[in-house]
Amino acid sequence: MKESILRFLGYRQISPVRIARNFPFIVTTLRLLIRPDMLIQFSNALRFGVAPFLAGLLLIAPSFAQTAANMLPRLATDQLKLPANWQRAGSLMALPTQSTFKTGPGNTLLVGNAGQALMLVPSSTDFALQTDVLMTPGASAQLTLPTGQTLPLTDPRLGKAPGLWQTVDIRYRAATTSRPAILDRLVINGVTLREGQMLPRSATNSPITITVQNGSVALRNVGYRGLNNRSVAKWAGPLNYSIYEGETLVKSDLPSKKLIKKDTTSAISFESAYGIKPRNFTILFSGKLNLTDAGTYQFDLDYGGRARLFVDGKEVITGDYKDLGVPMSVEILLTAGNHDVEVLFGRAWQRPGLGLYVSLPNTRPQALHTLMSLPEPDPISVISVLVDAKPVLIRSFVQLPGEKLKRTHSLSVGTPAGMHYTLDLNQMAILQVWKGDFADVTEMWYERGEPQLLKPLGANVLLAPQTALMVMNDPNMAWPDSVSETILQYKGMALDKQGMPTTEYALGGATVTDAITPNPGSSSLTRILTLKGSANGPIVCRLAAGTKIEELSPGLYAVNDRSYYIRVDPALKPELRTANGKQELRLPVKSGVTYEIVF
Repeated sequence: MKESILRFLGYRQISPVRIARNFPFIVTTLRLLIRPDMLIQFSNALRFGVAPFLAGLLLIAPSFAQTAANMLPRLATDQLKLPANWQRAGSLMALPTQSTFKTGPGNTLLVGNAGQALMLVPSSTDFALQTDVLMTPGASAQLTLPTGQTLPLTDPRLGKAPGLWQTVDIRYRAATTSRPAILDRLVINGVTLREGQMLPRSATNSPITITVQNGSVALRNVGYRGLNNRSVAKWAGPLNYSIYEGETLVKSDLPSKKLIKKDTTSAISFESAYGIKPRNFTILFSGKLNLTDAGTYQFDLDYGGRARLFVDGKEVITGDYKDLGVPMSVEILLTAGNHDVEVLFGRAWQRPGLGLYVSLPNTRPQALHTLMSLPEPDPISVISVLVDAKPVLIRSFVQLPGEKLKRTHSLSVGTPAGMHYTLDLNQMAILQVWKGDFADVTEMWYERGEPQLLKPLGANVLLAPQTALMVMNDPNMAWPDSVSETILQYKGMALDKQGMPTTEYALGGATVTDAITPNPGSSSLTRILTLKGSANGPIVCRLAAGTKIEELSPGLYAVNDRSYYIRVDPALKPELRTANGKQELRLPVKSGVTYEIVF
């Protein structure tokens, strides 16, 4: 019978995802094999992941694969009691070469030096914790769990350059009488380092603390949620839903679209659209949600495609094109009782699914959708490409967050130095840079290879996805979102002795060569743009663009709230300007320009 269950699931090791999908079948089968009291324990274990005997049976998976939100309730850091080696600040000045911070007044940041531990939470059971971390050169810090184990706040291969903000995400389940505590997840800079790790048993229930071991460390956006299993909301009656032909996120467009189906359901369910013939369609769910308490509620909207969330007639989440697995979140102060909730979902090319969670600051996110409405990805092994002694070049599709269309002519370059990048060959734009392992090509090479996307395996940093060079007859001209083949024509590439590519393209009559090389030991890439011939106007290089650019010292600029640095020869004196609500770093060029991307 065991073998038949395994064959049914199709795996040698049983995945919790497969168990959830086939839960009724498994329970029916086990009812014939084990005692009723054991069945109850096993049933609860499958639903809540708390049975000790599953440790040997299951391949442990993260408990928050679908419920982890982008945002956690903010910890009241202004109420924390600080040791003498910690202080509050409202701003800081940090350079990649300086061993200390210069701080400004305020209380949005916590800044610590080596010494006493900072207690964040006195004690905790199950919890989720997120924080941004910024460190001086050579600094190190660790977080202590309630069981006494410590976790690093950075990683040698994935850590950003000193003075840049990094992210840490932790999920923890406390011990019970039948099993030890579990570290569900440790994620640093978007890369999962530990998952489903059982921790040694401990008789203590220590506070959650952060200790600086060397140098100085700053914290901000400290989010914390106690994960209590308490229901905080339920649908007050059936949900109405309507399905329309065509994809839209504009409610006022719906009356002009063909109505395909109209009905009611007990919970949000993408399955309501099963059997609908048009590939692209729009579903509008509407109903009344009854809340148990007055308070600040967090809604987490997860979907594959496009979606919007409305509460009491107000749009609170606008979600453009994205894949499943990264929820969009919002916090809303609401009264107890009924509230109007609407979810508008547009079916796009992404793997479809739709889920909505609600929670209070101390509760586990509660699903307001059916289990099958938000499917887990199939538990397949990741097909990865790693770099050995020589660079690796892969042509692929790439799609950036929020973009509707794939970038179809992209070149990703993995280097032995562990610093990699993707170049859009149509726009000659560096789309992203990252550290760590090279490329996840599962969606390119698994089965039919759809949607044929390459994804970074390491800690990824997104850059401005437009061309770096442009002919600018008017210096006040807005930088174009894209350029056509009449302006920029890709000509090809050549490899040097080490195997690194140099690309060549035509721009406004001139010829440009673009060489991007890693700088081992310095956490940076150098880009050399060389111009030959005469263009039909002045050529300008946009070194960077983003929401915020700071000049930290001559030639050194922090981009997008210290996401990465741009370093250029100070004698060039690029212009920092604001255009369309964003900041840009522009520089007129004649024969070429060299600059560094530090991340």
